[in-house]
Amino acid sequence: MATIVGKYEKRTPQTGRCCPFILVPVSFFLVEVFGFFYLQSVSDRTCWPLAFGGLWAALLGGILRLPSRRVSRGLFGVLFAVSVVYSVGQSGYYQLFSEMMWISEFRYASEGSDYLDVLLSYPVSWFLWIAGLLAMGILILWKYPRFKRPVLPRVIWAAVGAAAAVGAVMLPQQVFENDRSIQFAKSDYGRMQSAEAAYENMFNAHRLYQVCGLFQTMAKDIYANNIFPLTQEYIMEQEENQKQIETYFEEDDTSLPQSKKNAMTGLLEGKNVVLVLMESMDDWMIGDHTPTLCRLMEEGINFTNFYTPPYGGIRTFNTEFCINTGSFLSSQGGYAFDYVTNEYNQSLASLLRQQGYSAKVFHYNDPSFYSRDVFSEALGYEEYVCYADYLTEYTEKHQKDLLYDDLLLFKNPGLRQEFFREGKTLNFVITRSAHLSYKYNEVLSHWGLKKYPEYRGMTGNEETDCALLKARLVDDLFQWLLMELEDEGRLQDTVIIGVTDHYTYGYKNETALLELSGVGEKLLLEKTPCFIWSADLQPVQVEKTLNTSDLLPTVLNLMGLEAEYDYIGRDAFDPDYPGYAIFADGSWITGNVAWDAGKRKLLYLKEDAPKVTPEFRIEMNRLTEEFTGINNLILETDYYKFGTEE
Repeated sequence: MATIVGKYEKRTPQTGRCCPFILVPVSFFLVEVFGFFYLQSVSDRTCWPLAFGGLWAALLGGILRLPSRRVSRGLFGVLFAVSVVYSVGQSGYYQLFSEMMWISEFRYASEGSDYLDVLLSYPVSWFLWIAGLLAMGILILWKYPRFKRPVLPRVIWAAVGAAAAVGAVMLPQQVFENDRSIQFAKSDYGRMQSAEAAYENMFNAHRLYQVCGLFQTMAKDIYANNIFPLTQEYIMEQEENQKQIETYFEEDDTSLPQSKKNAMTGLLEGKNVVLVLMESMDDWMIGDHTPTLCRLMEEGINFTNFYTPPYGGIRTFNTEFCINTGSFLSSQGGYAFDYVTNEYNQSLASLLRQQGYSAKVFHYNDPSFYSRDVFSEALGYEEYVCYADYLTEYTEKHQKDLLYDDLLLFKNPGLRQEFFREGKTLNFVITRSAHLSYKYNEVLSHWGLKKYPEYRGMTGNEETDCALLKARLVDDLFQWLLMELEDEGRLQDTVIIGVTDHYTYGYKNETALLELSGVGEKLLLEKTPCFIWSADLQPVQVEKTLNTSDLLPTVLNLMGLEAEYDYIGRDAFDPDYPGYAIFADGSWITGNVAWDAGKRKLLYLKEDAPKVTPEFRIEMNRLTEEFTGINNLILETDYYKFGTEE
């Protein structure tokens, strides 16, 4: 007995040094507070996430007080680490893109590791918060509370946790009621803009967060995108979704490219196609530094109001996917690679190969990046051609230097032979030159400055200097492309399509970027260059508002391909198509008016633009909800495998 007492006496001082249990739920709440400051703009902050954060902190506290100290400590370590990683990843992504990811999209994080230097532009306070959270978590683990009098405290905390769980289930209804009062005041607000639609349909991760905070967003994401798809109910739901898509297209027969033949139909029939995805090539970068691109836009079809809305969590691959298939990635989450087994018979490569074309993808990056080797084949291409595979005779250092040069496509004999193979061809080229970041010491900028040293200090702004330098490098590619096509005798028989994946989001001075782009709102930065050029085309300037999904139906019309498939986008030259750009968060742009769903703000793009009616806004909000929903279902249900025309 004395020994036992002695041991107890030795433990008593240590027990006093342990932290109080209340710090456990407080630590989780501080994770939510961290998100509150870095996952919302100052002008658009809502306090609902803090309310849900408090409930989840209490719920997790109740759960962690039930088991033994050892189990509770281990469980806390796991849950706290996951919540911190989730909040840091989301807030870091939001500061760059003003969007959030679904959990499945975190798998792409490693593929952005080459651009970690953008973290240098993040606020110091963000890093201090992260350091503080980590320090608190370590401290709690080190001084984890000892559980005395196990029965009563556990009962109390179990009751607190149960009450918090009920609150987390019931509180969304209060959010919906509060939101309905806003909708009542603004009758043209639209269902898709509502908190209830964001919560139930999960059409956008950031909008969902604004309704219910970090922890509840994560929980709903885990269930909806990882657990529910394993149930029989999900299979039945998919069958209903197929019928919903079919009904949508039956009511809108203009979704078929051949349904509205026009003066542009078949103008490019039978030509070779060079489709160039111009990485980060923003509209403000087109000008004196890009004479070749200016020429192609002036001589060809120039889409002056073309928008590349972000869907999913990976902007480049979203546009890459859409220009090939006619649909955006799902805005409801899901790892893009999960859909590699879908049928893409409606894709550009698949349709052209049915006409006897050969189709290949050309890019500098490793085939595993975005799983492009597998996805290229799924989209109908014969091969993903990686530049690095053609540099085996060079040293590793020389290989890296060469890979900075998009002109390697024509300078390397092996690559050039692949590009100018026999027969009709579709060549999809993904450039690298204009990619972030825009610093003199960034590897690609550093390499470019060796070629064009005059860009250093040219404008007095480092970011602008580097962006214009990289635009010059992209222009060099098109200059060489024209020369090589002419040397091969293929210039007259080739159509060149240039499209950008996204605006220069890597340009960190947003105020300066807005000024360079000539716009006053961040939503309008999404306008990017897009053109179609062929030697025998008459110059055409299309001012209609268009979006990425419109490009494929437009190209099919120009090439006279009568595809049997329905598309979410429309032919740009369809006289009955007014033209619009629809965004995953509920924003839209059409004509001279836009709706910014994040700011809940109507924007007039011209001072003399006529005022829109409430009825028009109601219709556009309805169209936005329908467009986004059907686009998501097309991918989720593998529509082009089961829902094609007979």
